[in-house]
Amino acid sequence: MTPNDTPDSEYHAARATLYCGAAAAFTYPSEETVSELLDPAAREGIERAAETVGVTEEAITLLEALEETGLEDLQVAYNNLFGLPSDDGTYAVIPYEAHYTTRDEISSEQRRIATVVGLLEEFGLEPSDDFAERQDHVAAELELAQVLAGQRAVALESDEPVAAERVAKAEATVLADHLVEFVPALAHDLRQATDEDAYVAAADLVEELVTYDNGQHPEPTVSAEAASGGEAP
Repeated sequence: MTPNDTPDSEYHAARATLYCGAAAAFTYPSEETVSELLDPAAREGIERAAETVGVTEEAITLLEALEETGLEDLQVAYNNLFGLPSDDGTYAVIPYEAHYTTRDEISSEQRRIATVVGLLEEFGLEPSDDFAERQDHVAAELELAQVLAGQRAVALESDEPVAAERVAKAEATVLADHLVEFVPALAHDLRQATDEDAYVAAADLVEELVTYDNGQHPEPTVSAEAASGGEAP
């Protein structure tokens, strides 16, 4: 059983739902994306998942902020934060893991991105045709966490403990060596850069989710980069 006595498969399915919602919150807020998040069935699923995992306040705050903010305002805020450089060529927030973990050292950055690409490929996750970002974008890594949580839920539901353990080890690596290494800092930068409620709420949710989730997983026995022959940062 999980920390809150929810059956294991249901708990990990709830985690998958939350990572899906968090990933969507960090992609461009198209009408379709926002509508999908606020669809009554999807919203109910996110709220139920948040209660299961223990991030109810953060999830509801995000959903309410999305509902109360006009689509155009969301799009302007997104572009100001992530999409358009300022007059001096800098961005308000840089949503890439390597920006936070490699200190702009080119060789380390390339290895870090390659490690993320390897994890995405290993678990069958390919960027969609309209996703024009690097693979270490926060949305891509949150989607990887979604896929892993979903695969773990399916393995447990299907009574496949070996497969579930393999995925659990991968999750520990993704959380400890990747997400928790940059998401809290990204969330801090996001809160400093905007007063748009939806993105402040997205920062709060993703930081709480990743930090809590990392605490529920054992330390990985080997870093992802060391396992692939690279150097850990």
